Amino acid sequence: MVKRIAKITIVTILVLFAAFWVWYEYTYSMDTVIPFEVNNPELKTKVLIASQGSRFKDSLVQGVLKHYQNDTIYFKVIDVYTMFTVNIDKWDALIIINSWEYGSPPRNVKKFIKNHPDKLDKLIILSTVGSSNIALKDVDVISGESIIEQTPKYTNIVVERLNEIIK
Repeated sequence: MVKRIAKITIVTILVLFAAFWVWYEYTYSMDTVIPFEVNNPELKTKVLIASQGSRFKDSLVQGVLKHYQNDTIYFKVIDVYTMFTVNIDKWDALIIINSWEYGSPPRNVKKFIKNHPDKLDKLIILSTVGSSNIALKDVDVISGESIIEQTPKYTNIVVERLNEIIK
């Protein structure tokens, strides 16, 4: 009888854990960004935006693209988790927009930055976290919460930084 109760308890705990995991992933995971391009890839100035999908991040990407809609700049937007495919030398600037958990960027972003220490001047990183006290060695990171009403503010910050790089 005791063994049966122990088995039921273990199964119940595992089911609750699985249910919590599914809820957490559904609630907090980011959507995948479907890659797209804006303007002709033969243009002189090329900017890559690597982002995660969320209402805030998508609005930020669209805000940046809208700001430059009349400029002769080629933009490519990709999912941040495909950054390992990026040849950084082909780009004049890279904008990385993603969520950090526990004050640290995802492993692939951290690895990308580590693999290109001489190209940090091309990077603009915006991290959506609840604290503005985050940092990476030698990398300027913009951080803030994913509040949709704050999109114009963060769009302006990214645009200002991008202008410093490409103009």
